[in-house]
Amino acid sequence: MASVFSWIAVRGRTPRAVLDDLGLVDTGVAHSPGSSQIAGEGLADGWYVIVDYDVDPDGYVSKTQILERLSRDADVVACYQSSYGPDSAAARWKNGRQLWIVTHCCDEGEEPDNLEYDGDLPEDFPEILDDARADAADFGDCLYQVPIDLAAETTGFREDGILDLTELAWAN
Repeated sequence: MASVFSWIAVRGRTPRAVLDDLGLVDTGVAHSPGSSQIAGEGLADGWYVIVDYDVDPDGYVSKTQILERLSRDADVVACYQSSYGPDSAAARWKNGRQLWIVTHCCDEGEEPDNLEYDGDLPEDFPEILDDARADAADFGDCLYQVPIDLAAETTGFREDGILDLTELAWAN
């Protein structure tokens, strides 16, 4: 089944501060697939994750003003996944500036392994990229999973591993 969603993880700010900054409130209602367009979850290692299923193109990764604001005195990772393209992207921000960004795009006419990256990438990036290239050689897949894997390695969060999301709503 095709899907499009984006998520953002923030560490170093309280969930309440993140929600206030984004104009959201936690409804306290357990999220189930199709029940809400946006949901949140606190992770054991201090990350607070918001998943948006009603996402604009490129999701949170393209919202640099939001990422800059959220990352002041905090660590932020944003991830976008669209299995339609398939397209994906991930970026990390800290103290108001972008540290790195990785994007994968399968636009018409592009190579299936079209991957662009910039910044001070994590130490595990070469291994993630090598593993993806080996998989692509074996299975003919493109490098769609690289940004997703990098974001997951950084935060410990994968959208398919959601357990306790609660529905979020716009405060206004």
